[in-house]
Amino acid sequence: MKPWLALLAVLLTAPGLTLAANDITVHDAWVRAAPPGATVLAAYLTIDNHSARAQTLSGAGSPQFESVEIHRTEIKNGVAGMSAQPRVAIAAHGTLSFAPNGYHLMLIGPRKALHVGDHVELRMQFDGHPSLRIQAPVRTDAAPADDMMQHHHHD
Repeated sequence: MKPWLALLAVLLTAPGLTLAANDITVHDAWVRAAPPGATVLAAYLTIDNHSARAQTLSGAGSPQFESVEIHRTEIKNGVAGMSAQPRVAIAAHGTLSFAPNGYHLMLIGPRKALHVGDHVELRMQFDGHPSLRIQAPVRTDAAPADDMMQHHHHD
């Protein structure tokens, strides 16, 4: 075997360098409908980490928005405030919920108006993993999970 092939084989099987497509799943995604002219919307979802090691959500995007940021709502001294989170860890065999008054995706600068029933494509980026594409319906509030038709694809 050529030395570079042996090195490649070691790198590809080394722990932590790759993530199987089914190690992370995203479900129950939805985008809160906003009034006409709104320049910021919020997206909510649940991330399940099925792997034996912590995983990190390192970014998100959408072709329908100028930018997408990970945010967290926190209450300090009785006052709610938001802060950007550049990265968020999901514990091994853990679940992280993005829900109102907690973690959420800030969808900034919509390229066109969105209405209830429309879908937003979200691209989630996890360290060491191809981006994950999700279709999130626009809703006035969260619908029961079994009413939602969710699809996600790995790039």
